[in-house]
Amino acid sequence: MKNKKPKISVIMPVYNAGSYLSHAIESILNQTYQDFEFIIVDDGSTDGSWEILNEYARKNKKIKLFRQSKNYGISVTARKAILKTKGNFIARMDADDVALPSRLEKQISYLRTHKKTVAVGGNCILIDRNGDHVGIKTFPAKFNEIYRYIFEFVPLQQPTLMIAKKRLPKNFQYYIDGMNTAEEVELIFKLFLHGKVENLKDYVLLYRLHENNTSLIDVRKTFILTLYARLRAVIKYGYKPSLAGIITTECKPLLY
Repeated sequence: MKNKKPKISVIMPVYNAGSYLSHAIESILNQTYQDFEFIIVDDGSTDGSWEILNEYARKNKKIKLFRQSKNYGISVTARKAILKTKGNFIARMDADDVALPSRLEKQISYLRTHKKTVAVGGNCILIDRNGDHVGIKTFPAKFNEIYRYIFEFVPLQQPTLMIAKKRLPKNFQYYIDGMNTAEEVELIFKLFLHGKVENLKDYVLLYRLHENNTSLIDVRKTFILTLYARLRAVIKYGYKPSLAGIITTECKPLLY
């Protein structure tokens, strides 16, 4: 690790995730693919997360640990983590989830053999706060399906995302301020401009459902920001929604 740049930079924003943090960290450290650095940024946690992170960082040199003096939100925190990366591939991880052991290996292999793909996600097994399996979450695999359906639902789970950094412009803006809870929708639209975004058919993550999930804390806010990201994509990025996507987007406000 000291003599060469790691192939993958795993980034993980953390905010008050102490109850689940050890499982998330160990699931990355125990990956079958080991050529990575682990960039963790604590976003002003107050629950003991920082102490847990320090303990792991002292024991494992792959972990590069940073701390923000106050809580800035996920967009700012993730952006800071990305600025610290040295790898050619960026893998997103959330502090309350569990990566399955071969996640990094499968995703980097796919990106290496699919040169027109700029980012790849994967399917999820759903777990509850105790780690018990409660269901599955599958997504469309092909780019044309992801491109079409993003106006109807979010076709990729952000903590499964791996991005081929070198296939994007050097000044690529991953996250913008004010988009917390819908930042991944904005990101996916921008990735579309530079190549394919796809999903593996494999399950790569245990996605944890609990009362503090960011997107569930304020469902109405999440909806409004997602709608804003979609409209912004049409106006700024030239995205062309399908008729079904337009109808779905217009009808959703009736539910709130």
